[in-house]
Amino acid sequence: MRIGEVIETSTVGFWAESERLHQLPPLGALVAVALPDGATLYGVVAFGQTAGVDAGRRAVRRGTDQVFDGAIYDQHPELLRILRTTFQAITVGYAGPDGRARHHLPPWPPPLHYSVQECDRATVAAFTEAPGYFAILAASEGEVAAEQLLAAHIRCVYDRRGRDTAWLNAAGQQVARLLKRDYDRLLTVLEAIDPGVEKYEVQSTKYELGGAANGSGGENGRAGKNGYGDVPF
Repeated sequence: MRIGEVIETSTVGFWAESERLHQLPPLGALVAVALPDGATLYGVVAFGQTAGVDAGRRAVRRGTDQVFDGAIYDQHPELLRILRTTFQAITVGYAGPDGRARHHLPPWPPPLHYSVQECDRATVAAFTEAPGYFAILAASEGEVAAEQLLAAHIRCVYDRRGRDTAWLNAAGQQVARLLKRDYDRLLTVLEAIDPGVEKYEVQSTKYELGGAANGSGGENGRAGKNGYGDVPF
């Protein structure tokens, strides 16, 4: 389903304008742009905003005691013309005409004015089967901290994959490998992942701050097989 149009493009990502005001894909969602050569570029939504079409003019208060919220747009239909919703996506890979997913930057950015599509469940499952592209998100710099973006993406994919616990476990292992030298960042990501199961329980292994995990040894006898005593991966 078309959800926007590319309005700014670069090698590492793109901006798109939403089809409808205030309607944009969630933070961390996987989106796609079909390229002229038959390939498909994939990006992760990293930021969204609604502002005036004229960047030099800020929105002003329109509501009153009697007219507020959605009624403001009924009273001022011109707002649909002078406001717009945009979102930014970080490019995380592409699939060639053969359909094989590649988890690195494509040779070229997407063309301006091409359609941005919301990825369906099957596409999300295929592209995210291996989480090798997490390194791109972990190294991103933008309005949203990389740790929060990575966690939001993992939550989105977990839901789109039908609450796939096996995938969640693999994702956690990949995050632990990527951030093994930065324990604070690792904890920030793990604590932001809340899939709705018992706290940080992945494949019946509970993540508990200050507790022991798989194996022993290391500093204070707490380090598990990955070097972190309180990370279950």
